[in-house]
Amino acid sequence: MSESIAHQPHAEVLAGPDAEQELSGMGLAVAPLSRACVEGLRTAVNQHSSFEPNIALGFSIWAKIVGSLRTLLDERGWRSPDTVNAPRSVNPDGTMAIAAIGGDENTACASSDPSNARARRKGSTFDAEVKNNGEGSSAPGFTQPCLDLALGDLGDDGTRFNGLRTWMLLYFWDRRADELRLELSLPIACEDGVVTRWKTRIILPAQDLSSHDDLRSNDDVPSPPAQDVDFEITAIS
Repeated sequence: MSESIAHQPHAEVLAGPDAEQELSGMGLAVAPLSRACVEGLRTAVNQHSSFEPNIALGFSIWAKIVGSLRTLLDERGWRSPDTVNAPRSVNPDGTMAIAAIGGDENTACASSDPSNARARRKGSTFDAEVKNNGEGSSAPGFTQPCLDLALGDLGDDGTRFNGLRTWMLLYFWDRRADELRLELSLPIACEDGVVTRWKTRIILPAQDLSSHDDLRSNDDVPSPPAQDVDFEITAIS
């Protein structure tokens, strides 16, 4: 019998052919995922104005990468729920969701543990997804109250079969190295909205951006203080 995840301190890290094989089993491929993220980054930078506040670029990068990724997956039959302003893509059989989220400098570094960008704390939806991943990893097949992202809304009783796993497509724009680093990883623990533990990390090849003049450092393109934004709106009675 395999060891319980609670006794496994390190994530399974997949790269190269192993990563490609794992993605293939999910109905995904390296090239389209990488291309969608690069296209989203380029669109955000090209539309940025020096008159906008610096924080606008971080939001735009996140929004355009989310949009580009969800367009790609929509063409492959995935659904695009946006429950409480948490945009996700859910595969056709409802077993896997993907969220694009900015990562830190350890993103796609096999020897270091990454985390989501710390500049903005995530909300309760994110926390519930990670908790669901963690509990499902050790004891699959139960139900618990959670957002039904597969349907884009809550079920009648606020619960759903716990077959959905939410993966995070982490991205990090390393401007010094002129590259975009990416990994598709499954978080199983977080603290104050920051991931502290992963079960599986699928490392994608770094995307060389040196040939894209529009992504080179200049005074009109500030370094984004935060590379992602994820928020919720709660009604005040």
